[in-house]
Amino acid sequence: MDVRTLIIDDSPTLTAALTDILSKQGYQTESYSDGASGWNRLVAAAERRAPMPDLLLLDLNMPGIDGLTLLRRMRADERFALLPVIILTVEDDAEIRLLALEEGANDYLPKPVQTLELLARVKTLTEWKLAERLQQRRMEHLIEAGRVLLSTLDLDSVLQRVMQIAMVELNAEGTSIWLQNADRELECRAAFGSAAERILGMKLEPGQGIAGWALQHKQSVLVSDAQSDPRFYPRIDEQIEFHTRDLVAVPLLVRETGIGVLEATNKKDEPFSHADLAWLEVLAPLAAAAIANARLFQELRQRTAQLQKRNEELDAFAHTVAHDLKSPLTSIVGFAESLEESVAGIREEDLRRYLHIIARNGRKMNRIIDELLLLAGVRKVKAEIEPLDMANVVAETLQRLDRMIKNHQAEIVAPQSWPMALGYGPWVEEIWANYVSNAIKYGGRPPRVELGATTQPDGSICFWVRDNGPGLSKEAQARLFTPFTRLDRLRAEGH
Repeated sequence: MDVRTLIIDDSPTLTAALTDILSKQGYQTESYSDGASGWNRLVAAAERRAPMPDLLLLDLNMPGIDGLTLLRRMRADERFALLPVIILTVEDDAEIRLLALEEGANDYLPKPVQTLELLARVKTLTEWKLAERLQQRRMEHLIEAGRVLLSTLDLDSVLQRVMQIAMVELNAEGTSIWLQNADRELECRAAFGSAAERILGMKLEPGQGIAGWALQHKQSVLVSDAQSDPRFYPRIDEQIEFHTRDLVAVPLLVRETGIGVLEATNKKDEPFSHADLAWLEVLAPLAAAAIANARLFQELRQRTAQLQKRNEELDAFAHTVAHDLKSPLTSIVGFAESLEESVAGIREEDLRRYLHIIARNGRKMNRIIDELLLLAGVRKVKAEIEPLDMANVVAETLQRLDRMIKNHQAEIVAPQSWPMALGYGPWVEEIWANYVSNAIKYGGRPPRVELGATTQPDGSICFWVRDNGPGLSKEAQARLFTPFTRLDRLRAEGH
């Protein structure tokens, strides 16, 4: 028994008798024969040069510093204000006893001391002192736990730290945290102890088991015989090969909303007490707040990553829009400049043709803008899928790229007939336009561009574009279909 008793009495005979009685009961004893020596011993304990006693047996009548003087000095010093004191006196005077109690004594024993009475008084006060010490230690641990838990925003670290703190403090075989998932099930997200690896990931239906009951009713639970409790769910024990004797479970609440349950099972030395439950009820709000903060940070980090990705997509999309508008805009500017330079000498037939091309490309630009905006909202807009006249789609594409084809003196080779396909015409034309324009720009000199279609073994049709350029590396091919990504913005274009 780790209980220290300090005896201050000027009677060697009584001191020896008290020491013998207490030692046989497992108490550690230390004695001094005068008040001054006893006071010095207490000061040494306060200065951490010696262990602090849990109980003081103090004689009233001593030479030098008497018991009452020493008692007053102790109670005036906050370091000893709560140290339990039993007064020893031969005085059978009610006034003396009352005075000692008023000065701060916790109890008194008349001399000669009776063994059973001594042990009863000592046991009562030392148990109170030990309970106070335990409570103080637990409060210190809770303060430290709060500091540690709120200093990290990593959810897994928070859960593991809570488990460690609870298991050590409660002297339990195992601890676990069950958090409510999207299906409102309780899922074991963290565990500590011999069965930790086996219980992780286990789930309880809403209201199932003692943990489910605690969350559903938002009430703490102390169960001394789990197997006989009707709320207990034995299936978990069977699956993880564990035997639950007793347990404590406390709901984790954030602003009165339940998010999970903190549970400890099988106290090693004795069943869980109400003091254990009370301590866990203080830890639970700290744990719940730390879990909520970690989750919020996790969601914020994910949201930030999503926004960053969206910004990158928007940036790439802006370049895509610029690319797709550049071709018809180039035609418009080219013909407009030709008109500006020699409008007087242009035949009416050519003038009408130029104006027709300018108007056609203007309309094409407007359509491209509409279709690109539609493409940007592809997740929200349901395009109308219908049979496509691929020959007409390809012809529209080549007409749209007519000026580029002529400027690059490109040779376009395409079949006279095309197989039927299902799709959304404007998007398919954009795909053809991007592939053909890139083939013209980065093909050979002069570029030779082949268009075609090949039937696949599964009956589907593969439409393709082939040019006489250097081609793409395997690394570039792997990134070819990343949304709104160009292989090299300095030279490559298209979706």
